[in-house]
Amino acid sequence: MKVALISANLGNFDPIVQHTPQVLPPGVELTTKVWTDQNFPPRHCSLTSRLQARIPKMFGWEMLPDYDCYIWVDASCTLLHPESVAWFLEQLGNADIAVFKHPDRISIQDEYEFLQRKLEEGNKYLVMRYENELLHEQYIAIKRDPSYMDDKLYASTAFIYKNTETIRLMLREWWVHTSRYHSIDQLAFPYVLWKSGCFVNVINEDYRKCLHIIYTRNKQ
Repeated sequence: MKVALISANLGNFDPIVQHTPQVLPPGVELTTKVWTDQNFPPRHCSLTSRLQARIPKMFGWEMLPDYDCYIWVDASCTLLHPESVAWFLEQLGNADIAVFKHPDRISIQDEYEFLQRKLEEGNKYLVMRYENELLHEQYIAIKRDPSYMDDKLYASTAFIYKNTETIRLMLREWWVHTSRYHSIDQLAFPYVLWKSGCFVNVINEDYRKCLHIIYTRNKQ
């Protein structure tokens, strides 16, 4: 089995922190790829670095093709344990994708209301990054689907997926939402997963307290 561990660190938002060397299960080959400003130059005329980083996040299977599984880890985190890749593969099992539950909120509506409130309050972090994004329009577009039950929210920080046609179509749809409406990608994540029919395994842990990854942003 060929596994790609992928990430993107564009705009120098995060320190470069190496993953802990991995002890792999028998038969597993691992390749690590990080897209940076050097190997994926800034597209200043069309994209912010935040939106550009979503391209390898959602098209890693296309940019680094022919792997059986992909593990995405945001540049704000790093793998902490020597058996983290093996652990992610266990979480995936026979599903199409394995994702962490969101640690703080439980639905798209909760996330939408949280973001809307913070933006209205003038939260500096969110306003500086996401002012004038089409948050309300995105929420209405999802809410308009009467067959969708809004009872899930996932953290998009780290996840593992198989390289299948169903997953590839889901990731393309995720990009459509992220570029069309709002570059905070986790708002649409549960909806596009549900719409695609992907078999999802939920990791019922807080990724911020998980043994296998650690948050490294603002740490040297």
